[in-house]
Amino acid sequence: MTRVALIVLMIVGVFGISSCQKKPTAPAEVITSPYTQPAINQLPNMMLIDKNGNRTDASKLKGKNIVILFFPDCDHCKREAAEIAERIKSFEAYTIYFVSINPFEEITKFAENYHLTGFNNVKFVQTTGDAVYANYGSVPTPSAYIYNEGKMVKKFNGETNLDLIIQSLQ
Repeated sequence: MTRVALIVLMIVGVFGISSCQKKPTAPAEVITSPYTQPAINQLPNMMLIDKNGNRTDASKLKGKNIVILFFPDCDHCKREAAEIAERIKSFEAYTIYFVSINPFEEITKFAENYHLTGFNNVKFVQTTGDAVYANYGSVPTPSAYIYNEGKMVKKFNGETNLDLIIQSLQ
């Protein structure tokens, strides 16, 4: 009986192993982001939404722009924002877009706390984490990207001495 049981077990094992072998399957469905990667050194392909719900396609911005990715609770972002507010005249030729994925309550409070409201060339907008990642990858905050007529002039990842940013403005 033990010999017969062993033979049966071996037969079941062989059939079991052959049925567990991987069978060719159709390729997995590729999940794509609605945000396509922009050409290198071009404006990002992402939607910017202001507190009133107005939408702006960042890839269609004209003129001289600075995109600053930030988190309202980031200490580095707070310091850089305070310095920008103190030296706002240095940025007169640019529109500065402070871009966050946080809720508008936090974005608005940040703008008010760092005295960046009331300037025509300073915009606080929201976008999605997917859009940021698709366009810039994983970057530290704050990160600043300077554009002139749709082309990136300079980028600064992480807290940066404001003199370096101002020197890069054309």
